[in-house]
Amino acid sequence: MAEPVVLVEHISSSIVKIILNRPKAMNALNTELLRTLVTTLREHQDAPVILLEGAGDRSFCAGEDLKQTLAPKTGTAEELRHSFDLLQDLTRLTSSSKAIVVAAVQGYAIGGGAEIALAADFVIGGPKAVFRFPEVPIGHAVTGGISLRLVQMVGLLRAKELFLCGRFVDAEESLKIGLLSEMVENPKERALELAQQLAKLPRISASSSKSSLERAVFPNLESVLADEVNVANYCFAQSDAEKAFTDFAARKSKTNGSPEEVPNDQNLKTNKLVQATPGMTAKPATQELPGDLNTALERAVQQFPNAPFIRFSGSDTSFKEFDQAVAKLAGGLRSIGICRDDKVMVMMRNSLEMVQTWFASNRLGAVWVPINSELKGLTLKNVIEAGEPKIAIVDAEFYSEIKSCGKFNEKDIFVKGGTPELPSINQIYSSGSPVHKPENVSPAAVSAYLYTSGSTGRSKPCVLSHQYFINQASCAVTAFKIVPEDVLYCPFPLFHADATALTTVPALLTGCTAALSVRFSVSKFWDEIRETGSTIYDFMGATLALLFKCPPTSNDRNHKVRLAWGVPVPTWAPEYESRFGHPIVELYGSVEAGLPVMQTGKRVVGSCGTVLPGYTVQISDEYDMPVPCNVTGNILVRSTRPNAFFKEYFNAPTQTLAATRNLWLHTGDQGHMDEQGNLYFHGRVKDVIRRRGENVNAFEVEEELLRHPQVITAAAFAIPADLGEGTEDDIKVVVVVREENVKEHRLTEIQLWEWAKANMAKFQVPAVIQFVPTLKKTPTGKLDKLDLIADGGVRFSGR
Repeated sequence: MAEPVVLVEHISSSIVKIILNRPKAMNALNTELLRTLVTTLREHQDAPVILLEGAGDRSFCAGEDLKQTLAPKTGTAEELRHSFDLLQDLTRLTSSSKAIVVAAVQGYAIGGGAEIALAADFVIGGPKAVFRFPEVPIGHAVTGGISLRLVQMVGLLRAKELFLCGRFVDAEESLKIGLLSEMVENPKERALELAQQLAKLPRISASSSKSSLERAVFPNLESVLADEVNVANYCFAQSDAEKAFTDFAARKSKTNGSPEEVPNDQNLKTNKLVQATPGMTAKPATQELPGDLNTALERAVQQFPNAPFIRFSGSDTSFKEFDQAVAKLAGGLRSIGICRDDKVMVMMRNSLEMVQTWFASNRLGAVWVPINSELKGLTLKNVIEAGEPKIAIVDAEFYSEIKSCGKFNEKDIFVKGGTPELPSINQIYSSGSPVHKPENVSPAAVSAYLYTSGSTGRSKPCVLSHQYFINQASCAVTAFKIVPEDVLYCPFPLFHADATALTTVPALLTGCTAALSVRFSVSKFWDEIRETGSTIYDFMGATLALLFKCPPTSNDRNHKVRLAWGVPVPTWAPEYESRFGHPIVELYGSVEAGLPVMQTGKRVVGSCGTVLPGYTVQISDEYDMPVPCNVTGNILVRSTRPNAFFKEYFNAPTQTLAATRNLWLHTGDQGHMDEQGNLYFHGRVKDVIRRRGENVNAFEVEEELLRHPQVITAAAFAIPADLGEGTEDDIKVVVVVREENVKEHRLTEIQLWEWAKANMAKFQVPAVIQFVPTLKKTPTGKLDKLDLIADGGVRFSGR
C-alpha cells in the first residue's frame, strides 16, 4: 500500500505538523500532493500553530514534478488552471489563515516549494537550505503570490535579479537578504521549539495581529494572485515551455547532484499542461477567448458569417447581418454625440434592436445601461439618476414615463415604434457613417451596468467589464458543453445576466443561436421551445414550478431540449425531468459574483453544485471567519480570474466597500458546504426568519407549500411575533391558489394550515396565511417581497 503523500501529526492540542511526504522525489508537487496539501491545510486552518516541513533531509519541496503533469486526467488548459488555482490556495491557506505557520526548510526549496515556504510566518532554515526561482529562465511564470511577497522581503532590484537569473541562494545569503527568519543546525527541531512558544500566545491577539500585518503589507494580494495565473497560462503556451521539458530530459542523465546541475529528482516548478513531445505546444483555453465583446463579435463574423445569431419573433439574424446593423447604429450614436465612457440607457422589451444597442454602444467604447421595463415613478427616477445616462432609447410604451421623470431633454429620448414627431431609433440607424472598426478597449473596460434585482432593497447599478461577460459565458459554454448546433432559449429580459452573459455571449463565442422571447409565458413556453428548435433553456424563481403545475399533455416531450439550467432546483426535480425528458442543472451566482458554483457532475440533492476552477467559496460567520463544514453561514467568494466579478456599484463607494471587505465578495446569501465541497443555498440573509430558536429559510417554506396540489405560488416572510416586536419572528405566507379552486371545493386558509402542520416541520408552519389573486414578481421571475405587509390574512395559534 502506497504511503500517503502528506502526513499529519498532532504534536499537541495547539500544534499540527504537516509533512510533505515524497522524499524520493524531493517532495516535488504532483497533483496528488498538491490536492492533498490544500485539503489538509484547509482542514487544519483553525489550529493555533501549523508546522510545515518536508520528509527526509534533502528537500523541503522541489516545486512541480517535471516527470508528471499537473493536468493528468484530461491534459486540458482548464485542468491545468485548476492546479494553478490550488497553488494560489496554498498561499491563502498559510498567509491568510488564522493559524501561525512555521516552515522548516531542510535542503531545497525550489519554485513552488519556495513559494510555499515563504508564505509562512516564520521560515527556519538549516545550513543546507537552498532557495531558487527557476521559472523565468525556463520560459514559465511564478505563482503563489511570490511576485508580491518576494519584493516586500528582499526589495525590488534583488527580487528582479532572483527571478530573472534563477540562481541558487544558499542559507547564509538567504538569512542575510530576508528569506529566512533564522538559520540553525537542526531546522525541524528549532521549528518545533518555536511552535511550542507560539502556542502559548493568546490566540485571538496572535491571529488578529498576523491578519493586520498581512493586510497592511499585501492589500492587493488577490489581484496579484489572479494576474499570476493568467501570466502562467500564457507563458506555458509558448515554445519555451516545450523546450524546458526537453532540456530537463536531456540533463537528467548528466547530473551529478551539485546545486549547479540539479539532481535527477530535483523537479523545478514549471507550468506544464501535458507531457511535452517534439513539435507540440499546448494552448490554454484562456488564449482562445477574446478579451472583449468587440473582438468577440469580429471573430464570430469571420468564423460564422451566415449562421443564425439572434432568433427572435420567428425571424433569424445572422452574425454578419447583426454586425452590419450594429455598424449603422454605432455610426448614428456617434453622430448624436455618444463617445467613449458615455452611458446609453435603454428601456425596452426584448428585441433584436435592444441587443444591437448593447454592441453599438460598446463599439464606441460607451457603456450600455439597460433598465427594468416595469419601473415607474420615483423608483424609475432613482434608477436613471444612479446610471447618469447621456441619452435614452425606449419603446414607445415607456416614453411618457421616461419623459415625466424630468431627467432627459426631449431630443435625447429616442423611441422605437413612436409617432413621427418623436425622435426615433430609426433615425439613429440612418444617420452618420457606419462604424466598422470598434474602439480599442481593454478587457477591464466597462461594457454595461446591470442593476441588482431590487427584490429586497433599492436597485444598484453593477459595473461590469467586457471580460466579465466573456468569463461568465465561457463558464456556461464549458459546463453545458455548448456547440454551434445548439439553440439557447431565454425568456427573461435583456437587462439581466441570463439573457446577456449566459445566452447572447455564449452564442457569440460558439457560433450557436440565441433564441430570445419578449417575456416568460407559461402558456406559450413550450410552443416557443418547439418553434425555435431550442436545445437548452434557463429558468428562474417560480418559473419551473409554474410549468410543472400545468396539466400534463401528450406533447410534453415533443421538443429538442437536452438540458435546462437555473436556480432554485426544487425537491421534485426528478419528477419534472421524467415528465419533460431532459435533465436540470443547478448553479449558484449573482450579478455581482457571476457563476462561481455549478453542478458539473451527478446532482447532490439540495446542492447548487461545487466550486468552479478559478473561484474560492468560503462559508463564514459575521466576522468573516470560516465556519466548519455543514454549519450555516454567510457565502463569501473570491476569484483568480481577472474581472470575474462586478467592478463596483456605480457611484456607491460605501455599498461597494461593504460588499468587498476583507478581500471577499460578500454575496448577502447564506448557506453551508459539506465535506465533499457541495454548496447548499439557504437564502438571502434578509430572507431568513428567526423563529423558535431556528433560522427558518423562507425559500424552504415556500417550496414545502408548493407541494400542495392547489398552491400555485407562495411568498414567506417575517412579521413580528405575537410575543411582541423584537422578541422573535412569526412566519406569514401569501399564497396564490389555482383558478379552478371553485367554491364548492375551495381550499380555505384553515385547511392549508392543517396541511402544513401535517407535512412541514413545526418551525416552518406559518402563523398567518393570506390568499391573494396574484403575487408580484421581478421580470426575472423572483418574488418581489418589498410591498408585502404584516396586516391581512388569517392568524393561527400553534404555540
